[in-house]
Amino acid sequence: MISHKKKRFYIWISAVVITCIVAAFYYHRDLPFHHNIEAVIYSPDTTFEKKTTVILDGEKYKRLSGKHRISGEIRVDEELSYHFTADLEGNQYVYIVPYYDESGNQRALGVIHISKDLDQVWLSSSELNSRYQLDDGYVYGPASSKRDVDDSLTKMLYGE
Repeated sequence: MISHKKKRFYIWISAVVITCIVAAFYYHRDLPFHHNIEAVIYSPDTTFEKKTTVILDGEKYKRLSGKHRISGEIRVDEELSYHFTADLEGNQYVYIVPYYDESGNQRALGVIHISKDLDQVWLSSSELNSRYQLDDGYVYGPASSKRDVDDSLTKMLYGE
């Protein structure tokens, strides 16, 4: 027969184990996100500037290793849209948008940077450049003008 102290000990250990299992499942659940970010399309070499909205839709996957992952879609101007899956690298998620040329070689169409908190976005793509006839075009948000970009972008990319 099990003594009263041992019975209490086993119940306590069982409660701790169950709590740990529930916490682990809760921590690893997929977290859906949807963000509308006021942004600006700009070129650092010209005076081109256009206000836009960037829409981020997807899910965030937490991992105990700290390498969190997001997967979803980013839309700019309702017409440019990219699906992405990116791992957390430092203080941001980075995804290189691929495409395949005529010979089947993988090339980079653009790059998407999304802040750790999913509240800042910096994007470049050759489709953006062709659409607005730019040599070096970017989308950054949140921003209401090209002047807002520099300090915020530096903080996002380098954490300064």
